[in-house]
Amino acid sequence: MSAAPAALNLAKSPPLDLPMRHFAAAAVAFWVFAAAFALGTDRLLGFGFQAKWSLGLVHILTLGWITMTIFGAICQLSAVLWETPLAWPDAARWAWWAFILGLSGFVGELWLGGNRYWIAAVLLVGSVAVYLACFARTMILAPRLDWTARHLAVSIACLAAVIALGLMLAWDRERGVLFHDPQGALIAHIHLALVGWVSLTIVGVSYRLVSMFALAHVDSKTPGRLALALALAGLAGLALDGLFFGRRLLPLWACLLASAYASYAWQMRHIFSARNRRIDPALAYTLLALAGGAVWAALGVGLAFGLLRDDTSVLAAYIYAALVGWATPFILGQVHKITPFLVWLHLFASRPWTAKSPPPKMTELASEKLAWAEFSAMIPAIALGLAGLLRESQPLLRAGSLFLLATATLYAAGTGLTLSFLVREGAWTQTSAPR
Repeated sequence: MSAAPAALNLAKSPPLDLPMRHFAAAAVAFWVFAAAFALGTDRLLGFGFQAKWSLGLVHILTLGWITMTIFGAICQLSAVLWETPLAWPDAARWAWWAFILGLSGFVGELWLGGNRYWIAAVLLVGSVAVYLACFARTMILAPRLDWTARHLAVSIACLAAVIALGLMLAWDRERGVLFHDPQGALIAHIHLALVGWVSLTIVGVSYRLVSMFALAHVDSKTPGRLALALALAGLAGLALDGLFFGRRLLPLWACLLASAYASYAWQMRHIFSARNRRIDPALAYTLLALAGGAVWAALGVGLAFGLLRDDTSVLAAYIYAALVGWATPFILGQVHKITPFLVWLHLFASRPWTAKSPPPKMTELASEKLAWAEFSAMIPAIALGLAGLLRESQPLLRAGSLFLLATATLYAAGTGLTLSFLVREGAWTQTSAPR
């Protein structure tokens, strides 16, 4: 890569510390989740099930790991997707601190048995509101919104709905005046998060990043457009049905959402068929995520049609398939590419160099062997975790949790290796983008 295009990217990029602090905090949250999951598998099955423990785990995974990573990626990709610098980067930096404090306090209160978790929840919601304001302002300033940016616009709106509904559910928990069907409202909340926020973000970003990493060019977006229409119809129907109509048409919404996923998978098939690059860890993770997403969709259809028992362990497997089987492999694959690229771009792309003193290659800023070892641990983590939950088997679930902990540990080591170049070059504390 030449220095000129890189400099053009840097001109609109946020300060380097902004995305990197998100990726570093997310790696810590992923490890904390995996360690707590491994230590507390006995609290997730049968008579030993503990709701507050499980709720804390889910929020570490969805907010600390997945949402923190997405926020960091959007902060960096705003210049590419929206063709304008991120609005109010200093506000996003302060929101990062509030997010961490709010999430830590919220989960800590849950796990310690406290009843004042709402105080930390207010701080957490406030931080998310700041992020949403930054992203909304950036979109308003954007000269145009491409296909990926439109997905992000919808997913960000869904995140706002998730936060609002979550607050109402927490307030109504002891009062019972807002929702005549709390279980239906919870279903709406969960799917606005899993489908509307997490999945639509992943789907939209995948069209840009996977095509770029695979060196693939696909002109037809018909399956992708169909996927978005079906997903929005299924999500809107499911949320409204859960909130207001007594969950009468769950099989219909499940079929629409499963069809949306099938259309998306078909679009991704076109991208992989057109690739001009070997399968590396990033692309292998994407394929694993597609397989995990198919399992998630199948479990959803099975639950909606009554083919699977509607109990705690099967519902936990459904959530596990969404967050660990689908979202986590995709995020791992993309961040394995994004982080070394950003470090290389900021440290070496704009520096003068000659053939006698070339900059390091991007591949030298990360370990592919470490990434493949991490990928090898992730496969049994997903398979054994799902089997353990579906069969209510403590040994299988414990084995899956240990593989997941190994994955998180290897990922943290790989992330630390890449970020060490910033420390070595004295760039970690850089708070203004080079011009």
